[in-house]
Amino acid sequence: MSGEKQLLLGLTTTPGSNWRDKVEEIKQLNLREVALLPTALPAAERQTLYRLLEATSLEAIPCVHLRDDFSLAEVDYLASRFKVKAFTCHADLKGYALLDSLPKYNSIIYVENFSQEEADKFFTQEYFTKHQVSGICLDLAHLEEARRLSKRHYKRLVAMLAKYPARVNHISGVKTSALFKIFNKTAVDHSLDSLNDLAYLKQIPPQYFGRYIVIELENSFLEQTEVRKFLETIIQ
Repeated sequence: MSGEKQLLLGLTTTPGSNWRDKVEEIKQLNLREVALLPTALPAAERQTLYRLLEATSLEAIPCVHLRDDFSLAEVDYLASRFKVKAFTCHADLKGYALLDSLPKYNSIIYVENFSQEEADKFFTQEYFTKHQVSGICLDLAHLEEARRLSKRHYKRLVAMLAKYPARVNHISGVKTSALFKIFNKTAVDHSLDSLNDLAYLKQIPPQYFGRYIVIELENSFLEQTEVRKFLETIIQ
């Protein structure tokens, strides 16, 4: 992987991801860097997670996804202790309120395209200008979902990408079965069963890959290392 890009294993915390097991894996695999997505953890559990991470081999967390209940003190701690270089938040009212509450970090908080409904409302030039957004966290699975299902929505995303750079990516699988095709559906999958569900990435324009590329999967870190090897061949 080029020195200009980092492909990061993702410590996810959604119900299908055992974050305590992932902390143990950091020790077992002697990992030095991961991305952190504490999406499902309230503040008290995040403090427990941080204490556990401090006792591992982890040296840096280059990218952290912010929940709307993060405080400035917590962000300061992460930036100082784990050398965070990029934060991300969702494109919704709570995400923008959080962004506004952290002016110190405004230049490194990137707004993520999420569901089509929310993107149509809030992932817009108007909101980006109002809240001084400096760049995009481009969720590539949701971009692909839009490309397949909604030309209007996809064109709006592409138009935003022409104005704002993609600094961070979230990568997960996109399932497409015969049944999905019949009903014109796709499924963004955060628990990967097959590398084939990442094949869509081969069609992503190179300029849409950011500096920090985060594997947003519930899979174990050991499984994610195999995913990373696969992704390196695509992204290079």
